[in-house]
Amino acid sequence: MLKILFTASGKHIGGATMAMMHLMLGLASIEKAEPILLSTPPHHDYLKLYKRLLEKNVKIVLSKHAFKSLIYWVWLLFSSIKTIKRYRVDIVHCHGTKEALIVGLAAKLLRRKIVYTVEGDPILEIYYSPRNYSILDRIVLKFSWMLGLKLADTVVGCSGWMAKYLKKRYDVEATGIHNPIDYERFSKIEKHGSNIVCVARFEKVKGLETLIKALPKIIEVFPDIKVVLVGGGAEEKPLRELTEKLSISKNIELQQFRPDIERVLEDAAVFVLPSIYEPFGMAAAEALASGIPIIVSRTGGLREIVEENVNGFSFNIGDWGELSEKLLLLLSNSRLRKEASKAARTSAKKFSPENIASRYLQTYLLTLRSLTRNR
Repeated sequence: MLKILFTASGKHIGGATMAMMHLMLGLASIEKAEPILLSTPPHHDYLKLYKRLLEKNVKIVLSKHAFKSLIYWVWLLFSSIKTIKRYRVDIVHCHGTKEALIVGLAAKLLRRKIVYTVEGDPILEIYYSPRNYSILDRIVLKFSWMLGLKLADTVVGCSGWMAKYLKKRYDVEATGIHNPIDYERFSKIEKHGSNIVCVARFEKVKGLETLIKALPKIIEVFPDIKVVLVGGGAEEKPLRELTEKLSISKNIELQQFRPDIERVLEDAAVFVLPSIYEPFGMAAAEALASGIPIIVSRTGGLREIVEENVNGFSFNIGDWGELSEKLLLLLSNSRLRKEASKAARTSAKKFSPENIASRYLQTYLLTLRSLTRNR
């Protein structure tokens, strides 16, 4: 039995951690793999997911304290060492930048192999982030990022694009394996409404301004259409101001992030993700699993999710005119939408936890067989 250690930290679990937990669900279904989770106490929004992990007999080691400053990282280092020894862990699988450093050090001290899944370039993401990073923050982040990559025996990009980016930008050899989604959860959605839906943080990197600028043409043809944006974030006020400036605010609903996102998708006819930068695009893959055609920008891993004129369409980054044309095409043609809906659900199966876990199992075995990793 191959034993793999994962770690999850922080009060709010982001997309990268969700992908990791979906992977654990998939691994728990494989007889040859046994995932183990070392975690801070989960936020109540994610208790159902933790419960599902327990139902799959995933071992969960919980911290008694929430994520707080340096104390947590000290706890994580020593707890990782203790957990690796106690459960005789074979592979340590890291997802976060700082976790790759701290847990990676623990793994190296005990001569365990490390697989590091990269969900994005943190150095690039500082540029897009609404948060103001201090010089010390930038130094620590860059140090953690670069050392984490060096500690890893195998680096995996969350998409083919991410793997190629790592080679081009950092000369790091990486394998591209898509993030898994909770296919079982989203594929249960059977009914669909008439809304345009977007699930993304309200930040500039998600390109939501492009979607809003595309809407006046849509509303001219469909005056009663409803557009639902879910995510919350720093750009909420500017986005509301833009809807008012364009006189379309009555058609648009901005919501904070909500864990029951399937309730939003049930009312969707089309899903849009207009990101400027997107290493994978989990929300788009979840929409496909729900049977909803997608329209996404031609960036990063999104180009690997959309199948042009099959399960949806793509458009150039920031081109709200092209986006409005693709939206009108889908909304005006029920037959095209129905065909795309069927193709969407089928195409999303490749992102199921079981399929992705099978690919990772092969990666783990190859990592254990190799004594060194060529860079």
